[in-house]
Amino acid sequence: MNFNAVATTCLCRFELVSLWMKNFDYVIIGGGLAGSHASQAIRENDQNGSILLITDENHLPYDRVPLSKNYLLGKMKSDVLYVKKSNFYTDQKIELLVGRKATNLDPKNHVIDIDDGSQISYKKLLLATGGRARRLSIPGSDLKGVFYLRTIDDADAILQTMQESKSAVIIGGGFIGCELASSFTKKNISSTIIEVGPKILGRVFDQDTARWLDDYFTKKGVKIMKNTTPTEIVGKEGKVSGIKLQSGQIIPADFIVIGIGIIPNTELAKDAGLEVDNGIVVNQYLQTSDQNIYAASDVARFYSPVFEKQMRLEHYDLAVKQGKLAGENMTGKSKQFEELPYFFSFMFDVRIEAYGDLSKYDNVVTKGSPTGNGNFTKFYLEDGVVNAVMMVTRKENVEYIKQLIHSRKKLYDTGILTKDEQKIEAIKT
Repeated sequence: MNFNAVATTCLCRFELVSLWMKNFDYVIIGGGLAGSHASQAIRENDQNGSILLITDENHLPYDRVPLSKNYLLGKMKSDVLYVKKSNFYTDQKIELLVGRKATNLDPKNHVIDIDDGSQISYKKLLLATGGRARRLSIPGSDLKGVFYLRTIDDADAILQTMQESKSAVIIGGGFIGCELASSFTKKNISSTIIEVGPKILGRVFDQDTARWLDDYFTKKGVKIMKNTTPTEIVGKEGKVSGIKLQSGQIIPADFIVIGIGIIPNTELAKDAGLEVDNGIVVNQYLQTSDQNIYAASDVARFYSPVFEKQMRLEHYDLAVKQGKLAGENMTGKSKQFEELPYFFSFMFDVRIEAYGDLSKYDNVVTKGSPTGNGNFTKFYLEDGVVNAVMMVTRKENVEYIKQLIHSRKKLYDTGILTKDEQKIEAIKT
């Protein structure tokens, strides 16, 4: 598909009537899941308001989640990633500004500056600006064959390199790193994960689960190097040939992918004077410190009434639900965001799903046994209260799990969690 043609088609009405300024009722900055779902929610609740969605990528709004999985495996094309096809936006009279970046925000006058010199005014604004890949600053990081994965274009570049490669090094043992190792191995590319911490998925998994996953990946042929610091990317004739470690050892590689997290794109909000603290701070309605400006998804630091604290998460489910709720509230509704955090991941034959807050616990109760490709459930408790539940290639009663976390009940007999009883009333406190 010719994306420039898409942009021209979607913007033709905009370009003909604009003389450097156009007024909109609703403006959305961000071409991901949150932005697209917000535009749909706005139109469902306001049939006549004018809507503009701005994205700095040359693509229609799309879902990034499959990039490290089915997209790299060649099981899906880029147009399948699109949340909606171009005709949806045309039919719903949602205008798209594709391949353009918002460079300045003036909340007082409700004006946005665009990098082509034009200006947009708004009544309500959603910042769904997402995040960018965190960069690794070591010698050789500019060599050909060093990649980050955040966009379709990033994935396409990696796909091209995969065709002519036999080995890869992945720096970072988080979800992206583990998913990449799975995809590369499935494509017969020998993969090594380098993790500076003591375990892969250290921010999420308890020691027992991390040990199981380490063993599972090793049996699949992935080499995992923990407590290991890369110091230099080495190359020949401007192209990657390997990675040098703090120990002096050099690991050969045809290409390297760096996956060490993201940095939320808060600069536009911060320069505009909005409250920013590890994300754009929003209230329960997803409003920022300016009541006419909302924020959602990766960039938003929201309040969780369940856990009674501010959180910023980078999950598919959150992006969809916050985008929808922000869009509804922009049209005049007053809905509070009360959803539990939820994420999922696929690695080889393993499916991981989790509800709740995995960042804080002092006890872990296991149902099932961490062997083979999983088939176990972990309950993460703090002071007897279940904060999170993780299922590894296993199905549980999701409503029971949600009720259990929402209830904030203190359990004195945690053994009940390993039983098959799935009624919240059966939990004795």
